[in-house]
Amino acid sequence: MRLGISLNGVIIPGRSIEGVLARHALSLVIYNEGDETFKVSLPGSATAIHYRGHHLLLVAQHQLEGVDESRVGMLTDDGSRVITSSGRRGYHPTLESDANDVVAFNFTDPVANIPELKPRFFDLTTIPAHFKADITLAALIVGFPSAVQDYDLYENNRLGFYRLHVACLPHEEQPTDKALLRVTPTRALEINPDGMSGGPAFVIQDAEGGPRAFFAGIVLRAGREDFYVLKSGAIVAFLDSVLPW
Repeated sequence: MRLGISLNGVIIPGRSIEGVLARHALSLVIYNEGDETFKVSLPGSATAIHYRGHHLLLVAQHQLEGVDESRVGMLTDDGSRVITSSGRRGYHPTLESDANDVVAFNFTDPVANIPELKPRFFDLTTIPAHFKADITLAALIVGFPSAVQDYDLYENNRLGFYRLHVACLPHEEQPTDKALLRVTPTRALEINPDGMSGGPAFVIQDAEGGPRAFFAGIVLRAGREDFYVLKSGAIVAFLDSVLPW
């Protein structure tokens, strides 16, 4: 990790790459309109990307069960406001493939009005051609496990977010569903990762000219022994089908 790592054409010092990538993981926030005590709910994680001129928040469809999707949002930096999206796009869920378990919320207009939000969105320009283990040096899973979030609204009107970074490698056995990537942590997890669904996955691959970082997808299922990631190729195919928005 002493080497520089290329990210969208910019060389990032190896010691800094984890933090640079992880900032694009957000806690998924649901605004509870009319509830003065529990103003927001936190049903897991989300991934912020910038693609084809659009600022989008990606989540897994299964995270939104029972949720009024018009209230999906993100907090401003100071936590004083919840910013909601200008609409959503998603597939009709099927049992044929997990490729349908993705939803995108459009934050293009809010970002134009609130520039402080812009750095949260990963600039998605290229994706890995494949995820072969022989060229994948590392994978990074990022999210907000439910068990360790400081949800203290009732007594102190306070939220304290804990972001977990998990270094992984591709699992020897990959799913039959080609839309999925299975990775396993390099160290045993000390906390339950439930709540990391929707968070981003990144890979660092050996490429011509040196290591290169890519957006690998979003987490669909999180466990202590492995994570299942919806590959970036499936996500780009979905976004290309709904853009321009």
